[in-house]
Amino acid sequence: MSFILKFLRNLCCCSSTTKDSSDALFAAGVEAWKKYEETRESQSLAEAVRNHQAALDIRFHPCRPESLLHTAVALWAQCQGAVTKESSSTVIAYYSEALLLLDKPDKRATIYTNLGMVYFTLFRLGKEDPKTFPATDSNIGKAIENYRSALQLRPAKTDPDRPVSLFNLSIALVQKDSKDDLMNAIINLREAVELCATKPTSRPLLLSSLNNLAQAYDSHYHHSKNINDVVGKVDVLRRVLDLTDEGKGRLVPLVNLTNALWMLCEIEPGRNNDLDEAVLRGREGLKLTDGSDNILRVKALITLANVLSARYVQISPKNVADLDQAIRYYREAIDRDPKDGPDPILCGSLASAIYNRCQGFEEVKGATLQDAISYNQTVLRRCPKDDPLYLKIQNNLGSIYFTQFDKSGAEGDLVKGIQANEDVVSHCPDDNDDFTCYQETLKDAKRALQDKREGRTGKLSVHIRHQSTSVTIWSRSSLPDSPSSPRSPTKRGSSFTSGTPLGELRSNGFV
Repeated sequence: MSFILKFLRNLCCCSSTTKDSSDALFAAGVEAWKKYEETRESQSLAEAVRNHQAALDIRFHPCRPESLLHTAVALWAQCQGAVTKESSSTVIAYYSEALLLLDKPDKRATIYTNLGMVYFTLFRLGKEDPKTFPATDSNIGKAIENYRSALQLRPAKTDPDRPVSLFNLSIALVQKDSKDDLMNAIINLREAVELCATKPTSRPLLLSSLNNLAQAYDSHYHHSKNINDVVGKVDVLRRVLDLTDEGKGRLVPLVNLTNALWMLCEIEPGRNNDLDEAVLRGREGLKLTDGSDNILRVKALITLANVLSARYVQISPKNVADLDQAIRYYREAIDRDPKDGPDPILCGSLASAIYNRCQGFEEVKGATLQDAISYNQTVLRRCPKDDPLYLKIQNNLGSIYFTQFDKSGAEGDLVKGIQANEDVVSHCPDDNDDFTCYQETLKDAKRALQDKREGRTGKLSVHIRHQSTSVTIWSRSSLPDSPSSPRSPTKRGSSFTSGTPLGELRSNGFV
């Protein structure tokens, strides 16, 4: 009997000693993490990981759930920039065990959010390097599952963390790029905007939610072809601009709004007020650029050139100044292009602007039909024949030759136009929306050539259909679009970029 009592007494003493030891290690890990937050020294981070893992190694550690969370937080911070399958698997294992030990909804929601962030990071890495990080679809599915679980544990609109959960789930859903998932993302982001709008402290999250809502509308339009998606995008980007302070920070919102307005006017011509606003916003954006950021300068140039060219085409009476400015901006954008040569789309857009000018006004130096031909030929030399752009440019080249034929009556121009259109028809898939039009243009041109050779009198002309080659330029923040820094276990604040889920790596209430 005395032996049993002695054994139990020793066991209690051992448990007490173990508790004191594990508590000390846990406390040391917390302090090391706080120091890391202040200094960002890798030595402090390594010390935090070492102490928390040592506490977990003790059998009767009473704060095991807290240590699991803190260890996962520190390990994830330690492997940023060098994530491996092994390190991410370890972090996932710690969070998964913590879920088994914790039953309070707020704590479980935090861990689900953190797990979602890990899986989302693996998804992003898999897009870049699928051999090293396979199972991309599985990872985005698990990210969505975890983010959805976190949101379900935060049903109250008064929950301060519900907007973050709405945001995170939406960003993951957008990656699926399906019509239904995009609509769910739009619904969630609308709610996030509504919840953040009344809280001044939530302004960064409000702006990020608005920007991503605009992107979700844009992606959904490509599935729905419903102009209301574009109208929604424009309204959201106007709100982003209204919330952005004066200065260079307005440049990206201005470029995005200008592009959205231009896209709206291309889909539904005749929106003169929107086109005028697009020109106004585009000019304001261009004034904010300088030589320090060549990429943004080029985007601003292309955006303004696109809307000026569109305004000339859509609004009467025609103002040649719009085209002259568009031509100048396209040329500057081409001159600033990378060393590997001018962008084919830019050259095609410039050629179209020059062609439109020659249609309505006398040719001038630097803006002749021959200049338009030259730019289109540059595109054709750089563009693969199976690229849809190739068909548009070759069709436009034929249009220019037909225009020269209408002016000069020279058979050589007509022959060159026919050769260009024969190439278009031969490379165009039968199910292409423009295939029938290409065929009709070719028949029209061959008939005109036959009439000319047979000496028939009267005006010999070819029906011309010139096609736009411009594309929407969507600008993001100049910050890198990569997974955000994990949220601190001891601070609620976080930094993030548009298009990136927010980490919630904190353990408030645990310590």
